[in-house]
Amino acid sequence: MTLSVPPTTDTNIVIRSSDNVVFNLHRKNLEVHTGAFPAPEFAASADDVTHLTEPSNVLAVVFDFIYPRKHPKLTSMGFEIVGPVAEAVEKYEVFAAMTACEMRLE
Repeated sequence: MTLSVPPTTDTNIVIRSSDNVVFNLHRKNLEVHTGAFPAPEFAASADDVTHLTEPSNVLAVVFDFIYPRKHPKLTSMGFEIVGPVAEAVEKYEVFAAMTACEMRLE
């Protein structure tokens, strides 16, 4: 699973997963669609890198929920992905993904 960030060059926050995959994201999307991003410990500029504890396959799903487009379907994903994604969306308060994870886990 890979994150499909809209093709632009104006990303302004860099996040590195626990398995060293880099995500270039838009801070405004994080601010609008989450309750915990960007926290004070997150990098202030695109030159800084924020390290997260989750692997890239989990973060790719989580970050797909912060962009204004059709969200990924979790029904085709197994528990080995949905479980950690559910934990991450609760941790980072990715509101759009919380209900989708709850429904899939039921």
